[in-house]
Amino acid sequence: MSDVTLSLISHTNVGKTTLARTLLRKDVGEVLDQAHVTEVSEAHELVTSGDHRLLLWDTPGLGDSARLVSRLRNEGNPLGWLLHQVWDRNRDRPLYSSQEAVRNIKEAADVVLYLVNASESPEDAGYVSWELELLTWIGKPVIVLLNQMGEPTSGEDDAIARWEAFVAGWPIVKHVLPLDAFTRCWVQEGVLLARVEDVLPQERREPMRALARAWQERSLAVFDEASARIGAYLTAAAADQEPLGEDAGRAEKRRAMRALADRLDLATRSLMEALLDLHGLQGRYQEEARARLEEDFRMPGEAAWSGGAAMLGAAMGGAAGGLAADVITGGLSFGAGALAGAILGAMGAAGLLKGFQLAVGPDEPVVRWAQELLRDLAQQTLLRYVAVAHFGRGRGEWREVQSVQRWSALVDRSLKSRIDALAARIVEARREPPPRSAVAERTTSLVRDVLREVLCTAYPQAVDILSTTRGR
Repeated sequence: MSDVTLSLISHTNVGKTTLARTLLRKDVGEVLDQAHVTEVSEAHELVTSGDHRLLLWDTPGLGDSARLVSRLRNEGNPLGWLLHQVWDRNRDRPLYSSQEAVRNIKEAADVVLYLVNASESPEDAGYVSWELELLTWIGKPVIVLLNQMGEPTSGEDDAIARWEAFVAGWPIVKHVLPLDAFTRCWVQEGVLLARVEDVLPQERREPMRALARAWQERSLAVFDEASARIGAYLTAAAADQEPLGEDAGRAEKRRAMRALADRLDLATRSLMEALLDLHGLQGRYQEEARARLEEDFRMPGEAAWSGGAAMLGAAMGGAAGGLAADVITGGLSFGAGALAGAILGAMGAAGLLKGFQLAVGPDEPVVRWAQELLRDLAQQTLLRYVAVAHFGRGRGEWREVQSVQRWSALVDRSLKSRIDALAARIVEARREPPPRSAVAERTTSLVRDVLREVLCTAYPQAVDILSTTRGR
């Protein structure tokens, strides 16, 4: 068994364990808003390939860096050993934990991942210089990871340039990469693994290359499965219809519209649960994701109507008003947020009636979703995938409204360039008899192309990671 070992280290309370959880797709350690939560180093398996393993060490945070340097400089003499093993161990646990973190790096690490708070100026964070001196003393290659980046469109390049200029005085630092513990995208992890390969000794690069390929295969399998779930969901929504009975009056139309809405509600909830599960967001993380996505992914106008079901129903009247009240009071903000958002948001309240279409079926009239609503449904569903792909496992504030607007613009632009193809898939879904597998495959291909373009535009350095997918 050949291991490549990464040691994740940072000043205390920067977000290190949150990033470890996000990279590993599972809970490790404790995440609390206080210093020195992690007290011992722990190794976790990130990915395997044959006889090779990529291990990630979550280490105790570094605290009083100046005192730490002093302790380590004297670790070879009896007094230094006594201070560490007796005094610090029993009387100064934070300092003891920091020394253990450094020992872990020295003994086990192939590469050090040094996480810093990018919202701070490196010149003002006095501990950074001391910690870089420590890392230089250890002598392992270092990749600086920028956490808490904030809004990428306004400050990412500036933050990277600022930190690159600062660490230029420490040759031990080989790369500076953005990798926010709370809003990173999975493709950025692939970029990190490629940079790890760059800094390894030549004899270690082939095992790392195999591990990076294994990670890529696993990640692309998730990407393809998510695309397939979305493709099947959109195909089913386009094909769905509800027959009208002999008395196609207001009450019967209301019944048919509600039946459509109920099915889309159930399908949307099922889809979003599947996407969250595919990305390792189970249990409380699904609930956290629901709350955060509900807050951030209301479409324009949706918030204005929330809580106003009775007024909206009275204003719209008839079947449309009854459905609007059902949508609001049914809590369709995340689970069927695509429905609530598309009808109440993108089309506006006055457009509610346009969400449905009366059509002539083979034997009787039917109610189905209008093409305009289905286009909005596709846009919002793709946007929510992008949100899930960025979701981190921690306590940090995830609500970056500007990021949401940026993602929305990227999805909208990519989808608009394929609007004719989407319209063709809707028509095909309505014409082809069940199970519509061929249409679902073509819709999945469209979804995959849109999402790949969005991610490659947002992260050009990750183009190679998305160059092939297993689903073709």
